[in-house]
Amino acid sequence: MSDFSLGEFTLSSVVEIGDSQLEAREIFPDWTPEAIGPHLEWMAPRHSDPTGEKLAIVIQSFLIKTPRYTILVDACGGNDKNRNRPHFHQRQWPWLETLAAAGAAPEDIDFVLCTHMHVDHVGWNTRLENGRWAPTFPNARYIFASAEWEHWQKLAAETDLPRTGNYIEDSVLPIVEAGRADLVDMDHGIADGVWLDPLPGHSPGAVGVHLSSGGQDAVLCGDMMHHMIQCRLPDWSTNFCTDQVAARATRRAFLESYADTDTLICPAHFPAPTLGRVESLVEGFNYRYIGE
Repeated sequence: MSDFSLGEFTLSSVVEIGDSQLEAREIFPDWTPEAIGPHLEWMAPRHSDPTGEKLAIVIQSFLIKTPRYTILVDACGGNDKNRNRPHFHQRQWPWLETLAAAGAAPEDIDFVLCTHMHVDHVGWNTRLENGRWAPTFPNARYIFASAEWEHWQKLAAETDLPRTGNYIEDSVLPIVEAGRADLVDMDHGIADGVWLDPLPGHSPGAVGVHLSSGGQDAVLCGDMMHHMIQCRLPDWSTNFCTDQVAARATRRAFLESYADTDTLICPAHFPAPTLGRVESLVEGFNYRYIGE
C-alpha cells in the first residue's frame, strides 16, 4: 500500500508491529473450532495460523498527504510506556524511522486523528522528553471526538484501566493539557475531502476517516472490524468492544452500505496491502484486497 494514490491524495501505511499473532479466543467471544472450521482454508496463512487459534493482527498508522496538509491517522502503541500487557510494555519500536521512510518527520504533521482511544491507537501521541510526556508532533492539532475523550477520561479516572495500564494518563491527557487537542463532533470536517464518519460501538466515540479526491473515495474505518472474519461473520464483535450490540449494528450497516461499490476500505489491523473493497456474498461479505 506504499504511497497509494487517491486523486490528489497519497495514503501510506506506517507499521509498528506487522507480525502479531493474538489468541483468537482473547479477541472473539464467539470463537469455536466449529464456527471457524469453514473459514480455515481462506484464513491461513495470511489471516491466521493453520488452526485458526492465533490471528494475524497488524498495528499501524496511516499517513495522508493532501495538497495542503499532512495528516496522521492513529498512533499505534508508542515507546517507553508502562503497560500491564507485555505486548506493549516498555517497547522500543523504530516507528519514527518508519514514518520518515514514508515521507514525514514529526514536525511535518498538521493533524493527528485518533479513530478511537484504545492503547494501540494513541501511544505515539506523546514521547518521553527529559522525563515527561510531550506531544510527539509539535506543530499538529490533535483531533479527538468529544464523546470518545469524555468516556475514556472518566473511565481512566475511575478504574485506572487495569487491563492495559492507564494509557490515557501518558498518551492523551498531556495533549489536552498542552492545549493541542481539538474536541470535535463525530462528523467533523478536517479539510477539503477529509471528514469523520461516526462508527460507534467498538468505543462510544469511534470514528472513521473519509477521504474523497478526484472522484475516488476511501474510508479508514479504525477498529470497526479487527479481522476479515468479521466480513464473513459480521455479527461477531470483539471482547474489546465497549458495546458489542452497537458495534454489530454499525459494522453490518457499514458493510451493507459499501458492498459492491468502488469505495476503498482501510481497516486498521488488516495485513498489507490493507486497502480493499467489500463484496456481497449470499451470507455475509467478502473483502478483496487491492491488486487481487
